[in-house]
Amino acid sequence: MNEKVKLPKCLYDALQDYGLPENGNESWPVGTISGLYDSWKESESSILGTYIDGGVEDQWLLIDAIRYGYEAEPEPRWGIKAGHSYLYEPNDKSFGPDEEPFAYDLRERAEEVVARLGFGEVVDLNKEGKDYDSTE
Repeated sequence: MNEKVKLPKCLYDALQDYGLPENGNESWPVGTISGLYDSWKESESSILGTYIDGGVEDQWLLIDAIRYGYEAEPEPRWGIKAGHSYLYEPNDKSFGPDEEPFAYDLRERAEEVVARLGFGEVVDLNKEGKDYDSTE
């Protein structure tokens, strides 16, 4: 069984607006995309236009989303890490290996905090996984 395709939130929302089911299994994805293209031309939606008129990779992304289902990519979560510890209280410089890290929605905000602290690194908490949950 194929995994659902992770789409940028804006494309996910656009497909939702067109009423495409998230579970996929469309028997004729090219026909569905053709219908999307016609709708896009009528409404001049720049979001779908970017992917339909984009390169081959973007077109395959849409086809796979229609075939296998789709979901929105996780929202960005930026954290600050120093060694094996994460910042978990943004206002008092508290770090801990066993605490849920504080998450910033913008990388720039986390970078500002690192600059003020003078140490640490900005990490993508979505890619870090749940390492910070371990109690080892």
